[in-house]
Amino acid sequence: MHITIRNNQTVRLTTSCRNNYLVLLTALLISFSAGAQDKIPELITDRPDQTESAAIVPLRSLQIETGFLMQKDETELALERLFAFNTTLLRYGLLKRLELRIGLDLLSERLEIKYTDIKDRITGTGPLILQFKYMIAEEVGWIPDIAFIGGAALPYTAKEFFRTSGVAPAFRFAFSHTLSDRVALGSNLGAEWDGETSVPGFYYSVALNIAGTEKLGLFTEFYGLLREPGRRAHLFDAGCTYLVLHNFQLDISGGIGLNKTAFDSFVSFGMSYRIPQ
Repeated sequence: MHITIRNNQTVRLTTSCRNNYLVLLTALLISFSAGAQDKIPELITDRPDQTESAAIVPLRSLQIETGFLMQKDETELALERLFAFNTTLLRYGLLKRLELRIGLDLLSERLEIKYTDIKDRITGTGPLILQFKYMIAEEVGWIPDIAFIGGAALPYTAKEFFRTSGVAPAFRFAFSHTLSDRVALGSNLGAEWDGETSVPGFYYSVALNIAGTEKLGLFTEFYGLLREPGRRAHLFDAGCTYLVLHNFQLDISGGIGLNKTAFDSFVSFGMSYRIPQ
């Protein structure tokens, strides 16, 4: 290899100079590689907890969050199990602060009347859910990340058994606050309609998220839906996530009802994947 010096004479690099140059070049390549990795956005999902994050998926990125859920509710006379075979949520970053969201579930409900031979099973799609999420503010000091989520469930897309009489709108404000390098607090406040009456239910959730390691995340959460007396449900759940790749995550969670109106228990597992740009 050659370089040109001021007197226009060409000289060959010495072995020592060549070695120094190779060391410098290697260092630069490592630096550029590390910088590129730093630019890869963190994978932040809205599953498996019930608290929606305040984060928006990266611009022009498609994120797929799907999983399986089994929910159980037992009374003195009946045993009801609800299975969601693919609780799928598609999230697309339309603008820097705005994402579009589409949700659809394949459901199966099994009902068994105790002390009889009556058993029933119905399978079909649930209502199509269309939503958007808009980031209102980013965390600064005591002010948390704040996002607004609005949308509705469309009854006409569901199997008749899972269909409501009308459109079921809902909205939430999502908050996220960093407590330390490994601990964050998320919460939601909002309202939702059941598609049957004009009276809304008021939703709340509070989730404590802990980073066990760089790949393992843990959470514990309280949440509920406040409707008219006799229809108020309060629940608790917990779970963990494991980041397999920078854009692929697995999760598992479970929860229990805290009052008679809430269902007894549920268990869920799933995965989230952001398609590379």
